[in-house]
Amino acid sequence: MKILANVLGLCAVAMFVFSYQLKSRRGIIFFNAASRVLYVLQYILLGAFEGALLDIVAFFVSLLCSKSNSGFIKKHFLLTVIFSNVLVVAVGLTVYENIFSLLPILGVIFETLALWLKKERGIRAVSLLGAPFWLAYNLLNSAYASAAGNVFTLVSITVAIVRYDFLKKEVKKEQK
Repeated sequence: MKILANVLGLCAVAMFVFSYQLKSRRGIIFFNAASRVLYVLQYILLGAFEGALLDIVAFFVSLLCSKSNSGFIKKHFLLTVIFSNVLVVAVGLTVYENIFSLLPILGVIFETLALWLKKERGIRAVSLLGAPFWLAYNLLNSAYASAAGNVFTLVSITVAIVRYDFLKKEVKKEQK
């Protein structure tokens, strides 16, 4: 089971890392949500139920984020963001086992908070904060493919920040 779990983890990692290389907010959210499904399957196979449950919640929050410009969510944006974070914490605490159970809660909070942001630069910067929590959780639960993916995610987001946020500004300054 661990081999299958880690294969699923590798696929999830590929989608998750790729998402931050996309230029559009919509693409980032879509691939982020799709990778969550694979992470859930991996965590279930490894018996890491906190991670599975929190990734399920994160999947639904990601879907909400993709609809942030429509109707109720747009009208009650702050309330929706607060509710989604309270939901993450509440679900996380229902499966709380020990202090390490807080790691995926914090990881999901940062990752989903990032998706509520409108500018891709902010999405990447806040997402970067969630990766270390997931890295620690994955190592503790033998999700080695996902742990490696967390390292790739840290590198990928950093590259995207440099590429889209810093180098792009430098090019614009030079053109003026």
